[in-house]
Amino acid sequence: MARSVVKRTSEVEELDLEGGGKIRWLITHRDGAKNFSMRLITIPHGKSTPNHAHDYEHEIFVIEGKGEAELNGEIISADSDSFIFIPGGVKHTIRAKSDMKMICVIPVEAAIKILGP
Repeated sequence: MARSVVKRTSEVEELDLEGGGKIRWLITHRDGAKNFSMRLITIPHGKSTPNHAHDYEHEIFVIEGKGEAELNGEIISADSDSFIFIPGGVKHTIRAKSDMKMICVIPVEAAIKILGP
């Protein structure tokens, strides 16, 4: 049985993303998660996440801010209280029109590929 974890985001290392955004890996397989990993992504005004694609899906909830998601070339507004589903294989980026904060959930297998065991 996995152990329960309660932490504050300030206790988790913040890493730089290409494009100027930042990421904190809040819950991963290293915490005992078996299915999903949760990340906090912040994007300062005028910055973005990397423009990329990969084989796994992810789900995003915009906590605060205003921006736009580009999904396979289609640009869609995304601001506070918006949610975004990105299937595997879709090229995507999120650009901030004001400071943004988002929760992003990915399969734990993807986190293992990115972070290692």
